[in-house]
Parts: sequence; structure tokens; C-alpha cells
Amino acid sequence: MRNLEFKPLNLLYNVLVVALLFALIGVNIVFSVPVGIASGIVLGFVKSPEAALFMAIQKEIWTKDIQNNLYKNNAFLNSFSKADKENINGTTVHIPQAGRAGDVVKNRSSLPATVKQRTDIPTSYEINEYTSDPILIPNADTVELSYDKRQSVLQDEQANLNQNVAEDVLLSTVTASIGTTTNLPATSILPTEGVAVDPTAPTATAQVKAYSLKDLQRGRSFFIRQGTWREGQMYAVITAEAEAQMFPADSQVTATYMASVTEEERRNGVMYKAQGFKIFTRSTVLLLNAAGAFKPLTAEAATTDVEGILLYNGNNVEFALGDIKFFENLNDATYYGDIYSFLVRAGARAKREKFDGVCVVKQVPAA
Repeated sequence: MRNLEFKPLNLLYNVLVVALLFALIGVNIVFSVPVGIASGIVLGFVKSPEAALFMAIQKEIWTKDIQNNLYKNNAFLNSFSKADKENINGTTVHIPQAGRAGDVVKNRSSLPATVKQRTDIPTSYEINEYTSDPILIPNADTVELSYDKRQSVLQDEQANLNQNVAEDVLLSTVTASIGTTTNLPATSILPTEGVAVDPTAPTATAQVKAYSLKDLQRGRSFFIRQGTWREGQMYAVITAEAEAQMFPADSQVTATYMASVTEEERRNGVMYKAQGFKIFTRSTVLLLNAAGAFKPLTAEAATTDVEGILLYNGNNVEFALGDIKFFENLNDATYYGDIYSFLVRAGARAKREKFDGVCVVKQVPAA
């Protein structure tokens, strides 16, 4: 039998709601007291979420909350092109690729001209499914603790899920599981050239060359030569350590780079504007091994690992956000409590097969 708890404040709230309804429809509010108490007791026997209105609304709130916080806590995602919703129904998203354009001939003398046809081959990427481990909230925790453990636990689980999705999106901009080119070309990876500093990768031991504003300048030159530089569409995602090295707090120039950011850009997560890049800062960006290969942040760490920062044209990278689901198993008879979990379907890729419009600046050993 279900363990019921009738709380006086809940019953009083129920009476007030019934009284308001009776006043609106012209019924004597005196009757609201017995009706409110009786309906409150009856609702105590209603099992959620199948018949409880407020629990259904709560699920929608959590689902929306995941999406909002994914963008809020990982603001760089707003700078990516967004995949059309109709392309996210399956497990693969296709990006149209324009083939080689026809030749331009000056003062053509040979007629008729040769007719050519452009061949477009789409680039694709997978929509991955990210799921949180089911988390149990024991019944005792819901009635004995002085704080709302359910709310606290679910917020932590949601934050962890969003962090993992964002980290994988960053990795997906420089690697791909589908296509003829599955990694950012070595020519699109620039080495740091600053002074020797302590390493920032998790278990690295050897000193590396620091980041500097010259890295952004070299990145700008790289994109201009590549033909992918577009004013107002260039972004950088850097680590906190890279931020400290590029924009030291005691530099007057740093204040200039911060002051150039508009209020709207600041609300969207942009911290600085320098060398034409709008710059986001986050705890982690990219991790590379000693051979220069990108590796997931969850992979086994090595003492020779180095970190990298990402530079890109926002129109040349795409982010797809699919289904977001919140699962619940209330009053589970086996675990004597409530069980919750989250699911998010998402994916990302550089739009061009050869990762045009994307560049990485990686740390290199100082010695």
C-alpha cells in the first residue's frame, strides 16, 4: 500500500484554490473548506505521473531546462550553424557540399563552349545519444532531509550531461566518424610560440610554449589565405589558462579587448574581441597526444598530452540538437524510491569535408 502523507499546508493550499474557483463561478465559498479537504485527500491516492497534472508539467520543465542550460553554460554553441530539424530525425545528418565551380574564360574564342555539370557530394555526421546513469532518490531522502535532494541531484546530473555533450561537440569539429577526411589536417594546426610555462593538460609534466595574441593573428592570416575569413563570423574557444596568457589582468590592452564587446555579445558569452575573433572561455577545449592526434577528454591521460584551443568560422561548423527526454520511475517497488535519468541526442561537424574554416592552436614542448 502506498505510504501517504497529508500535510496541513498542502490541504490549506487546496482549500484556497477551491475557494477561488467557487468565487469565480458564483458558488458559496463556505463549501470550499470541506470540498478542498476532501479533494486533497483523494488526490493523495492518485499515482503520479499518469494522472497527476503537475508532474507532467514538471517533466516538460526539466526537458526545457536541459536545452536552455546546454546553451547557457556552453555559450559557444550559439555561434554554430544549426541543423534543420527535419534532418535530425534519423541517426545521420547530411550537409550539402558544393562541387567545383566551372572555369571562367576571358575572351572565349572556341565555340561552342564545353558543357560541364557540377557534382555535389554531401558530407555527413552522426547524431549521438547521450544518456545519464539512472539515479535513485530513496523514499527516506524525500521525507527526512531538510533540503530538496531530488532537485539538487537532478541539477547535478543535468549539468554533467550538458558538459559531456559540449565537450564531444568540440571534439567533433576536428574529428569525424564519416567521410574521406576524418581528422583536421595537420596544416590546420598551428603551434604555440610563446615563452616557456608549466603544462596545463591534466597529467602533463614538461613545460610548453605559452599562448599569445600572436596566435590569434596567425589564425587570422590562416583563414584569409584559406579564403574562409568572414568579418563578424569568426570565433575562438579558449581555456582559462590561455585567457590568462593572452589577456593578463595587469595589461591595459586587456581592458580594451574587453571593452570592445557589446552588451548583447557579453550576454551571449563573448568575453573578448581581438584580431577579429569573438572569444569564449571555458574550462576545457581540446586535448592532443604527443603525436598530435586529438583524444577525448575522458581518455586515459598521459604525461605528454597537450591542450589546444579552437578557432573557427561560425558558418563552417554545424550543431544538431535532437530529442531531449526526461525519464522517471516513481515509487519503484524494487528500489523503494524514485528513479530518474536524462537523454539527449546531438551531433556536430565541420561543414566542409576537409574541415575548411576550422583551425586549432596547440601547445608544443618548450624544450
